[in-house]
Amino acid sequence: MIGKPFINEELSQAIENYLKFKDKPDSLEFSSFPVMVIRSLVFIYGELDIINPYITRNENNMGGFNGNLMKYGISLELVQKFKECFPSFKQEALELKKPNVSFIKIEKYLIQMYFCKKKMMNLSRENQQEFKKFLYLKENNNVRMQEDLKKYTIHEEELDLYFQSIAFEYAHNFILEEARRSFLTRDAYTLLGYSMEQIYLLNDADLRNVNQQIYNFFRVDSNLENKEELLEKAVNYYKRYGNKVTSGNGFVDFLLFASILATAIFVTFLISVVV
Repeated sequence: MIGKPFINEELSQAIENYLKFKDKPDSLEFSSFPVMVIRSLVFIYGELDIINPYITRNENNMGGFNGNLMKYGISLELVQKFKECFPSFKQEALELKKPNVSFIKIEKYLIQMYFCKKKMMNLSRENQQEFKKFLYLKENNNVRMQEDLKKYTIHEEELDLYFQSIAFEYAHNFILEEARRSFLTRDAYTLLGYSMEQIYLLNDADLRNVNQQIYNFFRVDSNLENKEELLEKAVNYYKRYGNKVTSGNGFVDFLLFASILATAIFVTFLISVVV
């Protein structure tokens, strides 16, 4: 190795070996794990984006190693963890640790990098199949890679399952949102005959239904941003004067109250049956 290592000794050596043996694709050295990682990066980002920062010793500046790896959406935190895995992989290998945790992490980071690019560039299925040739999957028929897979892992299918999981996730573009239960002011429920014990036992759909009926009863538009503030004022008015601001139509008001009363009776009946 000439001069100061680029980023760390193990990563720098991997790039040097890639350059040294890329004209000998059938050599064992070209299929060693560190070089396969560089070959994976070259497949994802292109050789210039990986080799130029090494030549210019540019890790952090514009056009540097970090920025090139982040261009498809991978975070700087992930890039830093990826780089740190090179020396830790070597240390675990020397200690004969199995599984080699850093080996598995590096492969998973590469899979994440690839699918970030696939999402941005809409890469073909054929391209995805080509990328899999660089990964330590059970289906890969590279003998040296299969030997390393057995050497560094306990569950040889772990990376296959991870690849399938990430591929499925990106293909279906899932967005996970936390379900939220929205409770109104306690007085709004108790004034209309509900106990909070009943309310807490409602499922999400029934709770939304009861809340909507209460908004309707107190003549508050549930689509307004300040609906909760308006409901509280309406409830306070009701507590003070014994009635609510009405629609002007006594029959309509009676129907609304009857609807809520019927729901309250039904909820009470359900809870009594369950208990």
